[in-house]
Amino acid sequence: MHTVASHLRILLVDDDVLLREGLRSLLISESGIADVLEARDASGCLGILKTKKIDLVLLDIRLPGTNGLELLYEIRSLHPDLPVVVVTGLEGTELLVNLLKAGVNGIAFKLDGFKAVLEAINQVRSHGQYFPERILTVIKIFSHRWDHVPKVLLTYQEKEVLRAIHDGLTPKELAALLKLPENTAETYRGRLLKKVKVPNTAALLAFAYRNGLL
Repeated sequence: MHTVASHLRILLVDDDVLLREGLRSLLISESGIADVLEARDASGCLGILKTKKIDLVLLDIRLPGTNGLELLYEIRSLHPDLPVVVVTGLEGTELLVNLLKAGVNGIAFKLDGFKAVLEAINQVRSHGQYFPERILTVIKIFSHRWDHVPKVLLTYQEKEVLRAIHDGLTPKELAALLKLPENTAETYRGRLLKKVKVPNTAALLAFAYRNGLL
């Protein structure tokens, strides 16, 4: 039987309204949960955290504007002790390592269903953290090269370059978008490839998809 700490107030951050409503309905039916608040993006999340007492955050990665990893860093800077569990459908290794490095308390995968989310909540509340077997495997594999995993945090300009590449813009069109000389725009593209440690545009797009950057 699954139990959660009594009077728990949860903030659910996800831009998918249907998923939010379904997950909230399941959570609120648990006897130990007092309330579930909802936010669809970073500003909504941070606004609630400023005005409400929250015991735990359930955070998606794919959010409009600022993504979940960027938001996690903001939450950590403002509320360093607030438990955060990421609930995601993404399994990019780089993303998972970066979440761990950012201090996430737990990770649950959407495909594992509500039982996994509830288990993550219980374990984080009881023991401070929860990582399923596949996350423990990632930790083990990358334990000796933790600092060499590329970051999945991009600057505004890097995001613009990535979107332009995704949309198939030519170097000339990219330069016009960034309002830069063509050779400078190409330099930005090269720096982005180097930052995420991939050899070409196709690999860059693959990296972006598996880590929720597109």
